[in-house]
Amino acid sequence: MVEEQSIALFVTEAESLVLEALAQAEAPHSQRAQALLAVDAGSTIEQAAKVANLKVTQVRFWIGRFRNGRLTVFPESVIKEIESFLKSATKNESLAKTKKKKEKVKKPKKKPVADSKGGKQKKQKKAKAKKAAAVKSKKTKKEKKDKKTKEVKKKKKGAKKSGKKKK
Repeated sequence: MVEEQSIALFVTEAESLVLEALAQAEAPHSQRAQALLAVDAGSTIEQAAKVANLKVTQVRFWIGRFRNGRLTVFPESVIKEIESFLKSATKNESLAKTKKKKEKVKKPKKKPVADSKGGKQKKQKKAKAKKAAAVKSKKTKKEKKDKKTKEVKKKKKGAKKSGKKKK
């Protein structure tokens, strides 16, 4: 008995996706794709023929055609249909992934665990105090500015009134 060596077809990822989709389509294209995938996976021609329900000579024929023409051995309409299906499937997958990311629920913040000195709690209290001071200082700055503008206006009014009386 003669041992048959496996044949390498060097199928690319894109070709593999198309062949896998074709393998699930209708015969005879599905049988040819199954045989090519089996050979690419390392099966012998006899094993690929059994998997695809083809004769050994048919598998050899399709291996030769695939080596020369790659995916063009299948009808163009079938390839276009499969490629459009694969493109829409990948778009749907990417949309589903982005939706899942958006749907992730935010985890509630963990309460700080006080260490022996209460360091985390002290830091948080200081941070809150700083924020409160910053807000208060903004208010006081605005109040001071408003107060100054009021004083300036009063002085201007007073000067106008005093100027009128002198005449």
